Amino acid sequence: MPRVAVVLSAYNGEEFLPAQIDSLLAQDYPNVDVFARDDGSPHEACRRVLRSYEQRGLVSLDCGRNMGPTDSFIELVSGLPDEYDYVALCDQDDVWHPDKISRAVEVLSRCDDSIPQLYCAEYEFCDAQMNPTGRSHLNKIGVDFSKMLYENVVSGNTVVINRRLVQLVGEAGPRGVYTHDWWLALVASALGELHYDDFVCLDYRRTGSNASATGSGAAKVLQNRVRRYLAGDELSRVTAQLRRLYELWGDQMPGERRELLRLAIDGGRWRKATLPMRLRQTVGGEVAVRLLLLLGRL
Repeated sequence: MPRVAVVLSAYNGEEFLPAQIDSLLAQDYPNVDVFARDDGSPHEACRRVLRSYEQRGLVSLDCGRNMGPTDSFIELVSGLPDEYDYVALCDQDDVWHPDKISRAVEVLSRCDDSIPQLYCAEYEFCDAQMNPTGRSHLNKIGVDFSKMLYENVVSGNTVVINRRLVQLVGEAGPRGVYTHDWWLALVASALGELHYDDFVCLDYRRTGSNASATGSGAAKVLQNRVRRYLAGDELSRVTAQLRRLYELWGDQMPGERRELLRLAIDGGRWRKATLPMRLRQTVGGEVAVRLLLLLGRL
């Protein structure tokens, strides 16, 4: 039976961590170990919760300096023993459904383990008291490499990856990585396979600390996206992530994907803006990214 490691990075997550960890321990798949890392929480409360599980032999715990979620998750994944066949990513305030891991293992066990494999699914939005407010719809028109270039279509808390993807990400380290879940999906779709499952695998608790525009109305989502793009360094970080992907594995990618990645990095504005394939999941997102490409912002 394949062995599964769950990696959880926590930061000031003491309020909802017990419900999250208890749902990991209640999985109907028996061959699971949990590895948690406190990402330098400034107060002891989060570490106390994690240590209470460690002392009972239920969680392996590392307490480190604050690195931010992306570097912290990559540190966790990179440091795992080689004995694990699959690795599942875990947030600190959700509740997993009991069959979350078994469903992912069922899919991944049918795949070629010699190449990177990534499984992702959907979730139920809930308020802070775990009252359902509607489910996610991350994949509207399909998930492939072209649709991963300028948009993260996967949610890290649903992701399970195979050993080959763990090895590649560990060897590469965090340099140039924008977000860990997007990076995993990019590497898998560039060099291997990405498996989307239209299956609600967890209850995603939206609180003041993690609520985003996801799941909001289209106008609010577009407004939030434009504000982020124009006010910060998001666009340059998206491009840097693509450059890092090509630098590491461009020569190992299938020809069509490699040429698309080269075009995304170094192509002219008009050529990129008129690519003949969809780049985003929604019409509004598609229009926005085409304009940014035409303006030379991406």
